[in-house]
Amino acid sequence: MPYEIFSVKTHQEWVEHLDRMVIAWVRTHPIPMAESSYTKFISIITFCAKSKFTLSLAALVGLFYIFIKKNRVLGLGFFLSIVLGETALKVMKLWVARPRPETNGEIVFAHGFSHPSGHALAASLFYGSLLLLVCMSTMKASTKWIFSVALLLWIWFMMYTRIYLGVHYPTDVLGGFLMGMAWACFSMGLYVGWLKNAR
Repeated sequence: MPYEIFSVKTHQEWVEHLDRMVIAWVRTHPIPMAESSYTKFISIITFCAKSKFTLSLAALVGLFYIFIKKNRVLGLGFFLSIVLGETALKVMKLWVARPRPETNGEIVFAHGFSHPSGHALAASLFYGSLLLLVCMSTMKASTKWIFSVALLLWIWFMMYTRIYLGVHYPTDVLGGFLMGMAWACFSMGLYVGWLKNAR
């Protein structure tokens, strides 16, 4: 993750090459058209990765674990992890200070700097944390596999929507994904460590 962010910050050649290659494919399969049904569908779906939406869901998950599962540490920790991850994102965006692609505004307009992608981070952090909770659960192995694959595909689809809409470079969503998953794994690792010490 640090290498990817540093490469974007210092305008490495491989970053520009990867961005051009992925954009050329994503934005021609199909070609984005503002009034098309597919574009309208994508515009609605991408809301599921908006930070306000994932923070609201994180609060509900936290409350579920606190009051239903009677696990205050996991409930509070889950919510705080999402909040702190979103805060770290804002700091990282200011440090990298990468402008949005020229295609920003063709279909939808996104404000602020481009790297890392806030939607990609929000999706990978929240849905990735859910994925880890599924892996730690007592579900059957086959059920865990189905939910895990579904959540991972959902995260990747959220990343795709940001490139399709022209508001992010591919390396922006890659950076958001790596940062979000790393934060989710770190937070869950702290919880697992706390469990071991509490026993």
